[in-house]
Amino acid sequence: MTNLTNQAINFPAEHGLRHTLAEGERESLAHMLLMPEHGMVGFIYPSIRANGDGKGRASLFGPGLKEAIHETFEEKTSPDARFEDLRMEQLTMAVVEPHKIVDIGWQGERLTFNGRFEATHPPYAFSMHPKGNPPYYGNDRTEQHGRLVADFTIDGKTYHHEGFLIRDHSWGPRVWGLNQHYKWFHATTGDVSIHVFEMLSFGQRQLRGFLWKDGQMQHIAEFDYDITYDDQMMQKAFVARITDESGRKVTVDSTALGNIQLDYDPMIWLNEAGLVLEIDGQPGVGWCEFCWNKNYHDFAKDYVTRFA
Repeated sequence: MTNLTNQAINFPAEHGLRHTLAEGERESLAHMLLMPEHGMVGFIYPSIRANGDGKGRASLFGPGLKEAIHETFEEKTSPDARFEDLRMEQLTMAVVEPHKIVDIGWQGERLTFNGRFEATHPPYAFSMHPKGNPPYYGNDRTEQHGRLVADFTIDGKTYHHEGFLIRDHSWGPRVWGLNQHYKWFHATTGDVSIHVFEMLSFGQRQLRGFLWKDGQMQHIAEFDYDITYDDQMMQKAFVARITDESGRKVTVDSTALGNIQLDYDPMIWLNEAGLVLEIDGQPGVGWCEFCWNKNYHDFAKDYVTRFA
């Protein structure tokens, strides 16, 4: 068993729960929903700041919806609120067993959702990497894939889903604008899972991530890719060639099932793509988030069909 696999298996359970934060810091937990059988992708995303200010977001979009769903709320949470049983205005989250089982729920105007996540591999924490987590992007973060069983309603219509969910958990500082550009990429078939986070900041490239295959986790060593954009510079197809530190190689060939652009910070755009894909020919799902400096993006998109 590799050292990284041991680290992941033994990563402290306490980091699956709520942390004590310094002033100005935040804690967030992204639950990326991938439901190609319904033609939908999206997310449920709780976040809480050190002062207790909480926010919940839920979005669903894709060809299976006539109109995308975007619901959000803000509320003050209790300092005693725990992730073992987090109850907010429209969102519930229960970490039943840290890094293994999580229940997630949403009660909105158009969307209601109740699902259970069960991990298919141990968590990958950026603190496991020799260079750690870039300090402007948090004290630490974990990335993990798992199976999801969910029941939900949209505008009163009932749906059932059994598939996969991508979950990340980050805590600490978050200075979005210090990323000149990044790619947050996930792919899973259930048996094989991949995460790569490529950041370009201060003129340097930061690369983090893992390949989970045959019960072994290794750091990513090489990340090469081809991108197809539309005329708004939204990523529509992404082919990634990945090599881990033990020399294992995989190829991911993905296309976007749904896209959306998010405005989370005055400095950056987040261009989102929920993916259907193959990992070395085996079907799966994933996500690809591109972070762009707004000035660069808004200028470059006028040239994307000509030069990209």
